[in-house]
Order: sequence, then structure tokens, then C-alpha cells
Amino acid sequence: MDMNFEQKPDPNLEALKKILGSGLVPVGIAFVLIAAFCFMTIRIDTVSGEQVGIMLDRFTGEITVVEESGAKIYNGIRHSFSVLDKTLQTLEMTETAGRGDRSGKDDLKIKTIDGSDVYVDIKVQYRIMTAEADVVVTASGLRDNYKQKWARDYARSVVRNYLGELTTEEFYDASKRDAKLVLARNDLNARLNPFGLNIGSIVIPQRPHFYAEYEEMIKKKKLADQAVLEEQSKALAAKQKQQTLIVQETNRKNVAVEQYEGSMRQMVIDAEAESNRLRKDSDAYYEKVTINATAKLYEQIQTADGIIAQKTAEAEGISEMNKALSAPGGRNMVKLEYARKLKGIAISGKPFTLEGHTERFEHLKGAASVGQ
Repeated sequence: MDMNFEQKPDPNLEALKKILGSGLVPVGIAFVLIAAFCFMTIRIDTVSGEQVGIMLDRFTGEITVVEESGAKIYNGIRHSFSVLDKTLQTLEMTETAGRGDRSGKDDLKIKTIDGSDVYVDIKVQYRIMTAEADVVVTASGLRDNYKQKWARDYARSVVRNYLGELTTEEFYDASKRDAKLVLARNDLNARLNPFGLNIGSIVIPQRPHFYAEYEEMIKKKKLADQAVLEEQSKALAAKQKQQTLIVQETNRKNVAVEQYEGSMRQMVIDAEAESNRLRKDSDAYYEKVTINATAKLYEQIQTADGIIAQKTAEAEGISEMNKALSAPGGRNMVKLEYARKLKGIAISGKPFTLEGHTERFEHLKGAASVGQ
């Protein structure tokens, strides 16, 4: 039996034919190509807080410093982007192999001004000046070229020059080495600041070492210096003991002098007290005598005034009596008074007659003459 089967068309295939016939395919292809181009050319880099970003325009050569931390999106065809470490960095040059920036022995050989060879380890701390990061890239290129080209090479050269100004004996003095390192740091900053680098410090972390013969001389010198220091210590101790004895004797002398001066002051005080006492006694005696004399004088004056008053009164009484007696009847009063006086008086006598009349009346003294 002859059977004819008719094939039905696929709906998906028909739809694809319609799309291809509508002109959307070129647009899609173009979109895919643009997306692929953008994916291949757009770059995203990150700047941390310890870094500074450098954006270089390949067409113009312009450099842009990116100080802000975060993600940075740029066109990889036109621009290149890199970061630099802006933290404090340490450059260590040491004789210890496997340590520092080099795998082998990397200490610094110094030729002193008097011809000796001295070997020192150097540690330099520095950082990029963020505002001058573009100068660093311009002078040294991208990445860490500045570490070798500027920091290391300049540091070794300048430090060698300044330390080479010391004698071997001076090199042994840490204070003089440090003074030269300060000068070297200042010189390095004067040279490297214009290129965006700043030197923070330069130190010698461990004692410098010399060639074997000189090391032996240094040991002998240390022993000699130690012996000198011991003798100086003994001399200083003896001098201090002498000073102590002097101070003690001086103190004893001062105490004795002060005691003697105290005794003298006490004697002066006692003498002054005795003088004051005698003066007070004298003043008291003077006052007493003066007061007594004044009182006696006053008394005598009063007595004299009383006598004068009495005698004056008596004189006035006599005067008045005289006036009274001179007055009429006064004679009789006198006679009466005489009579009172003569009352009780015995009168005896014998008359003498010459030529028959009384010649004289003789009065013999008192009653005692009676009977004589």
C-alpha cells in the first residue's frame, strides 16, 4: 500500500527565519561586540589607606595622583594604573645574610679619614611625600624603582661620605657617629625631597666592627680605659672622702665657733643684764635719795616757813604789844607784868650811907646770897 506522509513545518524554525529576515541580527552582534570591548578594556583597581594611586594617560603622558582610598574605574586602553606604598618604609643594609633588602652580606664599608676600614650596618627609614608622588613616578618610573634608584643608592653614598670624615678613634665615639648621621640625613633630604622622598631617620643598629688587628687594639684600649677609669674612681673616692672629712671638720669648727660665740653672747647678755640691774639700782637709789632730799628740803622749807611765820607772828605780837604798851595805860600793864615776874623773888641788901644819905643799892643774886 502506497502511503504519502506530509511533513509539518517546525514553529521554532519558522520564528528564527522571521527574526533573521527582520534585520535584528546585526544589531545584536554589534551589542555583543560593544559589551565584549567594554569588558576587555574597562579596569577596576583599589587604593588602600596605606597607598597612593598613580593614573597615567598613555596618549598625553599626564599623571594623576589618587590620594583617596577606594575603588578606581578606568579605561585600560588609554590609562595605566599603579599604586605606591606611602607608609614609613625601612631600608636595612646589614652584614647578616638573608636579612634586609639583599640576600647576602650588605653592610657598609667606611674608609676613615686616617685610612682604617670600618664596617657598619645601616638602617634608613623613609616615606614617599604623597603630594609629590607624580614626581617620584616621573623620576623613577612606576612600581618600586625609587627604592633602588634613589633611597638605597643615595643613602649608601651620602652616609659613607659623612662617616668617612671621622678618624678611627672618633668612630669609636657613638655621639660623634650620631652627629655625622644627622648631617647625612639633612643632606639626603636636601637631595631627595625634590624627587618626592623624605628621610625620617638613619641609625647604626649595632656596634661597628673593625678589622681583626684593630679589634684587638680596641679590646686592649678598653682594658686600659677600664683601668684608667678604676684609678679615676679611686682618686674620685679619695677626693670625696677628703671632701667629707673637710666638711666634717668644718662642721665641728663651726659648732665650736658657734658655741664660743654663744658663750660670748651669753656673757654679753649677762653683763648687759648686770649693767641694767646696777643702773636700775642706781636710778632707784638716786630717785630715793632725791625724793628723800626733796622731802627733807620740803620739810625744812615748811619748818622754816613755820618758824618765819611764828617769828613774824611773834614780832607782830611784840609790835602790837609795844603799841599797846605805848598806849595810855600801858605803863601800868608793864608794871603789873614786872610785879608778876618779881613775885616770889627774895631781895636782900645792905645800904651804904655816906654823909648821912643812901648812896647805892646793891642787889645780891637770888636767895642763895642770903646769909652771906
